[in-house]
Amino acid sequence: MRLVYATLAAFALVTTGLAAAPAEAAAPAPVSSISVIPQINSQGTISLNVSWTGADPSSDGVVVCLRRGTTAQSTPDTCESRVAVTKPGTSSGPITFYPAKTYVVAVYDYIGTTPEPTYSTPVSQVRHGMKLSFSYQCPTYKAGSQCTITTLLKDVYKGAPVAHRAVELWTAGTQKNARWSRLARKTTDATGHARTTITLDKTRLYQWRYVTAGAHELTTYTARYSITVAA
Repeated sequence: MRLVYATLAAFALVTTGLAAAPAEAAAPAPVSSISVIPQINSQGTISLNVSWTGADPSSDGVVVCLRRGTTAQSTPDTCESRVAVTKPGTSSGPITFYPAKTYVVAVYDYIGTTPEPTYSTPVSQVRHGMKLSFSYQCPTYKAGSQCTITTLLKDVYKGAPVAHRAVELWTAGTQKNARWSRLARKTTDATGHARTTITLDKTRLYQWRYVTAGAHELTTYTARYSITVAA
């Protein structure tokens, strides 16, 4: 069972008790390991799923904390997103986050009590924020003409371009709730750039997405750009 205490949509922490236990309970042992898997769906919504192994058998569950920065706090009181999972659960489910921001993801075993749970020391991972640019060149904007669309993938934590990563160009019509589809999949070159050439047919929206993140990276996307085709 998952109890979501805060999401990025709400930007608020809920501090209700997790379970009943003696206030003097000893702190549980930390989990053995955690795994952080970023993901992005066809509509471009980015999220990550956290799973863990080796939770303390005496604990009531774990708290998963997502917080911008690089340092895990001793308790999950300042989380941007906070999810409590009662045992025997071993994963958080999708947790949304801001693109192009670096996050620390921490997992705490807890022994519940009201008003204050007892937490283990955190087991954490830092995930780098990633940023994509969007630029295009079209000699004309008539149907049948070609445009070159370019992106640069950059690790904002390291401040450096990222080479040899797959990026995708997606497109959709301009009507409300239009379906998005992948138009091209490219690999960034040694300078972090990727480009593709499209043939214009009608006015459309375009967006670069970074889907296949590396071990220390988060998924991301650009803004949605409209390329208007002349009637």
